Amino acid sequence: MVAIRGITLPVLVIDIDTDDVEKIKKQLQERLNSNFFKSGKTLTFLLSPKENVSPQTVKEIENFLQELGFKPLYQRSEKETVVQKVEESIIQQAGKERVKIVTKSIRAGQRVEYNGDVIIIGDVNPGAEVIAAGNIIVMGALKGVAWAGYLGDKNAVIYASKMQPQQLRIANIFAIVEEEELLDQPDRPEMAKIQDDEIVIVPMGYYKSK
Repeated sequence: MVAIRGITLPVLVIDIDTDDVEKIKKQLQERLNSNFFKSGKTLTFLLSPKENVSPQTVKEIENFLQELGFKPLYQRSEKETVVQKVEESIIQQAGKERVKIVTKSIRAGQRVEYNGDVIIIGDVNPGAEVIAAGNIIVMGALKGVAWAGYLGDKNAVIYASKMQPQQLRIANIFAIVEEEELLDQPDRPEMAKIQDDEIVIVPMGYYKSK
């Protein structure tokens, strides 16, 4: 089963829960119709595999989507996972979308709120808040509070290059991350979403190479 969640930004979030690569490709071909390619937007994607999905499956689907003209929100270098520099293309679209882009880190005591999607190109430090009616994308470390879908959108997601939040909220559901858990957080991009009426954090694509 493949679930595609389009968001206000020119980014597709694709959930994968099977290792049947051919089945996934077929479903993607059926759902990604020609309208996606006629929109004139930068076609950027995030893969959200469940724990039972193998890294090889993720790699094959990434390659397949790139062959179709999509770009991953981040890509793997020879040494480690790095955030791909797609800010420029997203900024170009910002005038056409309900997107607020902040090109600096958010300090303790500061609050960013917007009735749409929010992109932070920088860190969200402890004591800082980001609140969005849509999705939140942090091109840096999320160490403060993030509340996506604050008007009740349970399909909203929170993405961060490094997920170390004090609190996460999506719609009316929230999760507080204990200090001990923060110490164990891996150094890789992750995404928070609602699953079975709970907020879960899932890895995005590749893990950091050793």
